[in-house]
Amino acid sequence: MEPVHIIGAGISGLGAAHYLSRKGIPSVIHEAGHSIGGRAGCIRSGGHAFEVGGKNFSTAWPRFTALLTEFGLNDFEPQHPGFHIVLKNRLIALEKSKTLSGDLRLAARLGLKSALQFRSFLAKARANADRLNYTSGLIEEIERRWDHSTIDNHFTRTLSDGPLRLFSIIMGAAEPDELYPSLLMLFASGFGKGEHRAIRGGIGRLHDCLAQGKSIQFGERVERIVTENGQVAGLELVSQTGQRSRVTATRVLSCAPLHVLKRIVCLPAYARVAADAVRYHPLALINAVYDQDVFRDNIHSIMFDAGSPLGHCSANRLHQPYHVRFTLSGRAARDVLDQDDDALLDLAEAEFSRRLPIRANRTKCLVTRHEGGICGYAPHFSRVKRDLLRGIETIQGLEIAGDYLEGHTMEGCLTSADLAVQRFNLEEPKREAA
Repeated sequence: MEPVHIIGAGISGLGAAHYLSRKGIPSVIHEAGHSIGGRAGCIRSGGHAFEVGGKNFSTAWPRFTALLTEFGLNDFEPQHPGFHIVLKNRLIALEKSKTLSGDLRLAARLGLKSALQFRSFLAKARANADRLNYTSGLIEEIERRWDHSTIDNHFTRTLSDGPLRLFSIIMGAAEPDELYPSLLMLFASGFGKGEHRAIRGGIGRLHDCLAQGKSIQFGERVERIVTENGQVAGLELVSQTGQRSRVTATRVLSCAPLHVLKRIVCLPAYARVAADAVRYHPLALINAVYDQDVFRDNIHSIMFDAGSPLGHCSANRLHQPYHVRFTLSGRAARDVLDQDDDALLDLAEAEFSRRLPIRANRTKCLVTRHEGGICGYAPHFSRVKRDLLRGIETIQGLEIAGDYLEGHTMEGCLTSADLAVQRFNLEEPKREAA
């Protein structure tokens, strides 16, 4: 059987290859870089697993946890029980377990109106968690009621600048005035639901299991998906040395970010408009290891204020307070992301030390730039998604998966991959007589 050609070896691409292999269908993954995992990658160096993006999962994620069971990955580590947020120039604790039941200390800091808004919003998200996704009708109801304006216009200033900005930065590297409430509701539905864990040894262990036995062509950037008479005919590839080639393909599954997809395939006008509506926000993530603990005083994770280029910072693991993950994200970060690695690291350490002075020496560092960004979706996304999928349906043999379809968590990426494989017509394509 002819293989399905998959674009991208991120979690969506690896997941798609795995779901295809379950059906006995071969695949070839074309990866522009030299590693797997994409924006949930894991770089191993000097005894450290540098996770350069998504690394935590929830036990409430069915597809992700099913893969862990399938691969026998059952050695986990607990994740942070909460955050500290910078609110009115002070560090305020936000504990996951207490936020939903009513944290009086947080309420005192937020004020009564903000605290009631926050609790009501989280309660609604949690109560409807099983129906809040981009394939059910409930999210469209949320979009109709809320997506006429950005997050900051729906809540008090204190709430937007504090806990809700924590969500917007983590889920979209964006400010509350750049994201819409439906995405916030989708993200909040998982807040406090299930146990949040990380794979001991790093997320790369899952990537390795997914990649085992798969054909992955590294250093191959897809320049164009070739179509003829409304059907996929091949891929034009460019190697890192600039050499061009073309492979014949009748089935292609793009697992690249949306801004890449719209560059490599010609979509109908309505689908191009839909694609242009989806926003991606850039960020840089710095893994730094020190010779002494950096996090202390029961602080494991800090969410910074809007004026800081440092969006979020956490200990890599609870038992590794000396291994720090700095994330430069949000509006202020975008003004500095073009600086060199050393400058970014100095800036991150200086900003962090304003809240929790670093009393240790750095021994190892890895700076990773996600210049393409992470997906911030679009208002009324259900309508946008329908137009995207309707446009893809006009090209026989093409399917899509990725962070922009079912939520950009690892579970969302796996869900989009599974659904794309299900949508494929996996019979051998019929060719018209010459």
